[in-house]
Amino acid sequence: MESILEAGATSAPCLKRRAHPRYPVDTRVTLHLVDVGARLPGRILNVSLGGCLIHTDNRFPTGVFRRAEVEFCLQNMPFRLAAVTLRVYDRYKVGIRFVEMSERKFENLAGLLREIQESMAPDPFPGGA
Repeated sequence: MESILEAGATSAPCLKRRAHPRYPVDTRVTLHLVDVGARLPGRILNVSLGGCLIHTDNRFPTGVFRRAEVEFCLQNMPFRLAAVTLRVYDRYKVGIRFVEMSERKFENLAGLLREIQESMAPDPFPGGA
């Protein structure tokens, strides 16, 4: 099995530019927009070592390249990560890039994503051994 740090793009052309594979999740998040002092609740739709896709509960009020912090809990592990808004897909979905992540936070997130990746792996012996 490919390591989460080694796994890269799929064969789809639009995904080849991604440095890290994304994993589907569904967890609550608070997006703090630092420069405008806004707090936006929402849900993380997918996450990778490089960022995440957030669906906000309310309309996203600003554009791209805004300093932010992303606060969420995934599998009982809390995270608060520095970020920047990278892309606004519609009025409610925003792509986030994590920035300035400490080595400890990076390793914690990488370990958690490895667990998610392993839980998604197909059972090699369906129906028993």
